Amino acid sequence: MSNDVADIQATLKNIGVTATPEQIQNKLNALVKFNVTGNEAKRNVVRSLAKGAGVDPVAAFKAGSTPVHISEIKEDGKWVSLRVKVIQLWDSTSDKITQTGLIGDETGVIKFTIWRTSGALPLEEGKSYEIKSAVTNFFNERYQVNLNKNSTVAEITDEIAVAQQTETFTGVIVDVQTGSGLIKRCPECNRQVKKGACGEHGQVEGIYDLRIKAVLDNGVEIRELLLDAEMTHQLTGINLEKAKDMAHEALDQTVVFTEFEGMITGKYYEVSGNNTGRYLIVKKITLVTIELNVAQIEAAVEAV
Repeated sequence: MSNDVADIQATLKNIGVTATPEQIQNKLNALVKFNVTGNEAKRNVVRSLAKGAGVDPVAAFKAGSTPVHISEIKEDGKWVSLRVKVIQLWDSTSDKITQTGLIGDETGVIKFTIWRTSGALPLEEGKSYEIKSAVTNFFNERYQVNLNKNSTVAEITDEIAVAQQTETFTGVIVDVQTGSGLIKRCPECNRQVKKGACGEHGQVEGIYDLRIKAVLDNGVEIRELLLDAEMTHQLTGINLEKAKDMAHEALDQTVVFTEFEGMITGKYYEVSGNNTGRYLIVKKITLVTIELNVAQIEAAVEAV
C-alpha cells in the first residue's frame, strides 16, 4: 500500500469512513488520466469517498488539521493549526484578500493570507492567535498558510515568542518604494489608509505614521528594507512631527516621499535587522563611506 493510499485511509478513518486500499487506488488511478495528481488528487478522493458515505468532506480536512510549529511546515496542501503572533501586516492589492502579512512562533516566521470568502476578521499586529484548519501552500519558493471558510481564528492571551532571524547586508539603495514617507493607518487594523479609506473598514480617520520601504542592492542580490518611524528619523533626521509640518506647508503629503528619495537613493548602507522572508526590518543602518587613496590611484594610472 502506497503512502498516499495510507494517508487517505487514515484521514477517512478519523471521520468514521471505511475504504479499502483498492477503492482508494482505483480513484487515484482514474484521476491520473485527467492529470490530477499529488495533494489535489488526495483531496478529491477524500471528498468523493466521504460524500459517498454521507459524511461532510470538510470534516475530513478539519479532522486532519495538525497542530504544528512553523518550522515543521514542509508540505504543500496540508491542513494545520498554529499558535502564532502577528509580526507585520502588508497592504493587499487584491479585492479577494482580506489581509496578508507575517506571523511567527518560536521556530520561525511565515506569510499568511486571509481570503475574503473566509469571513474571518482581520488580525491585529502584535497580538497572538490560535489558528485552526489553515492550509499550507508553496508559492514563489516559500511556504505560506492560507485561511479559508473552514479556518477558525481565536485571540489568545499567551505571549508567543517569535524567533529572530537577524541579518546584516550591505549595498546601495536603488529604489524608494511607493508607500514610503508620511502615511495614514487605520485605527482599527493598522493597515495603510488610501484616499481616506481602509480596505477592510471603509472611510476612517487615519492616524499618521512615518516609514521607508526601500530596495538595497549589492550587485548580486537585493533586500527589501522596512524602516519604522524611529529608524526613519535616525536615517533622515525627519521625525513624524516634522514630516507633518512639511506636508502642511507644501499642501502635499508626497513631499516627504520626494525628500526621502533624494536623500538616500544611490548611497551605500550597511543594515542589520530581522529577516522576515520578504522584508528586512531594519534595526540599525549606517552610511558606508569609501575612502579613496589618491596616491594608489595615481600610481595605478601611471602604470597603465
